[in-house]
Amino acid sequence: MNNYLLWILADGPGKKLQETLGGEIGSLFFLVVIFVSLTLFWKRAFTAFIGFALFAMLVSVFIFQPQLIQSLGSDGFKWLFEAYIK
Repeated sequence: MNNYLLWILADGPGKKLQETLGGEIGSLFFLVVIFVSLTLFWKRAFTAFIGFALFAMLVSVFIFQPQLIQSLGSDGFKWLFEAYIK
């Protein structure tokens, strides 16, 4: 039973691969965002620049930190309805 518990708690190769590739893909995504943002800014397409920057921020939060969205939702719900919960 003890070996089974250790096997469940251990990080498998998929978890390690996700952490490693997630960091690398995040860095590449950040470089692409910087390049596109600088290009749009250099062309003086400010509306497109602002739209792309907002889109990139939303995508980065949803893809690379989904737990942040979950915690914001639960904290917001508790803040709005804490009087009714008690």
